[in-house]
Amino acid sequence: MSKKQLMRIKRVVIVTTLFIASGIIYGLIVSFTHRGIPCILHELTGLRCPGCGMTHAMVSLLHLDIRGFISANIMAPFIILFIAWVYIYTSIKYIRTGVYRLGAGNTAVEIAFLCLFVIWALSRNFIGL
Repeated sequence: MSKKQLMRIKRVVIVTTLFIASGIIYGLIVSFTHRGIPCILHELTGLRCPGCGMTHAMVSLLHLDIRGFISANIMAPFIILFIAWVYIYTSIKYIRTGVYRLGAGNTAVEIAFLCLFVIWALSRNFIGL
């Protein structure tokens, strides 16, 4: 492993640590204050975006409440898996090549997730799920 790759690994570890720590801190703040960042789409239109409920889902996960995690937003596990997949894929690519470009590069997975996301958005607002 080259010296450049070791430096890239160190950067990825630092960014990952900061990202996770800030998420935990935000979750704790929301847990204690019961106030989070509001969804702008919901505030403006009254419609619930596909990500509405993610703050509640993450706070429930922080408290190890799996039922609350899923009931806050049934897409939460898929959203987290997709974000983790993109982050891991992008980080590995960055470590190997030094090129950081957001995007997983697997169009089929991205299109499938986007379709699932759109179906969820429509069904939660117009079918009432």
